[in-house]
Amino acid sequence: MISKTDLRIVKTNENIKNAFCNLLLEKNFKDITVQNICDEALIGRSTFYDHYSDKYDLLNKMVEELSNEFKPYIKIRFNLNNINDFTTTFSGMLKHLSKEKTKILALLNVHTEFADLHSNLENLLIKGCMDFLLNENFKSKFNISNEYICRHYASYVLTSFELWLELDESDGALELANNMQAILFAN
Repeated sequence: MISKTDLRIVKTNENIKNAFCNLLLEKNFKDITVQNICDEALIGRSTFYDHYSDKYDLLNKMVEELSNEFKPYIKIRFNLNNINDFTTTFSGMLKHLSKEKTKILALLNVHTEFADLHSNLENLLIKGCMDFLLNENFKSKFNISNEYICRHYASYVLTSFELWLELDESDGALELANNMQAILFAN
């Protein structure tokens, strides 16, 4: 009997995910078939179906995995005492997640009603921000609502993150992001 931790199973699963992401960088999700994934991964259809019920199941599981990887960083972000602590944490997150660059960039552009990485991350950021601001009884010196701040924050973080991955930016981009956040959260 072969277990789910068997190295062959793990390698095949990663091969399927990588093939799927490569296809997503070339085609729209709706245009990709299971056969396309199998051809790209150099596997048979039965092997694909041993791992996933269909391309939607594959997408959903990948979005869930990446969303779960972000959760600890978002939680840490709003439990820090100052912006310098955040710089170190965010830099570590970027370095860790840059290993998943192809997957993240491919999945950020897929928007379906059942799996949407961009929307998941945006919601996590908004919730983390709102919880933080409510806990701190935060009132902006710019006289804008906390909802506006949190939605703006989430949009800014996601756009910055995507650009950082896409353009292979340096730590200077991280410093700019930190300065922008300091302005947004000024009270």
